[in-house]
Parts: sequence; structure tokens; C-alpha cells
Amino acid sequence: MRNVIHSQYQTARALGLLILLTCLTAGCGGGASDTPELGEVSGTVTLDGNPLSGAEVTFEPGAGAPSVGKTDEAGKYELIYNQDAHGAVPGSHTVRISKFGEPGSPNDTENQIPAQFNVTSTLTAEVKVGDNTVNFDLDSKQK
Repeated sequence: MRNVIHSQYQTARALGLLILLTCLTAGCGGGASDTPELGEVSGTVTLDGNPLSGAEVTFEPGAGAPSVGKTDEAGKYELIYNQDAHGAVPGSHTVRISKFGEPGSPNDTENQIPAQFNVTSTLTAEVKVGDNTVNFDLDSKQK
């Protein structure tokens, strides 16, 4: 049974990644001329005081396409709107931070970040036109 669930999860994860990459490549329905005005967004993510590397940071606006970034070894990220533009649409965003294990590892199906920072995210950010630095200091013991 675990193999079936694992296989279904891997298929859903691969499909989600394919959709995300398609959106980033195609601009989710438009070229550079369809790109709205954006705010550049970067920052650092820590978990329990340590840099969080290899995490996906997603900014979801109330309306419009989300922006995504990936943290480096120092926990730094920069958001990408599509293949031609960096940043996020101005306004209020729900932020989701996720990190899964390497495919095929024992923890590849488990999000290593507490649910309040992704599935049931309580994180928000306000993006303005221009440069935005948005840091997240996550505490895994926070409820």
C-alpha cells in the first residue's frame, strides 16, 4: 500500500513541477508584454535560527500568478514571476515555504517544514513596486 501511495505522490509531485515549469516558461498565458508591473523580492529564510537551504518559497497574491524562488545554502532566495521577469505582483500575498527530501530518500514525501508555514500557512507579505527584502525566521516549535 505504501508503494502505491508513494507512487501516486511522486506522480502528483512531478505533475505539479511540470505545471510550475510550464507556467514559468510560458509566463502562464502571455509573453513579456503581458507581464504586470512587479516588485523585486528577495530575502533569507531560517528555521530554528539556521539557514534553510533547498526550500521552495511561493508568494501567492489575491489575484494573478504566483511567484516562486528556491533558497540557496545560505537560505537566500529571489522570486521569479516567469522566465522573463523576476519579482512578484504588488499587494498582499500568502507565503508558503516547503522542503521535501531528495527523490527516492526515506523522507521524499514528507514536507520537512511545519504545516503552518505551507499547507495551512499563516505567513503573509506585502509587496511594493521596487525592491523588497522579505525575511522569514521560522520556529518549528511555534504553534
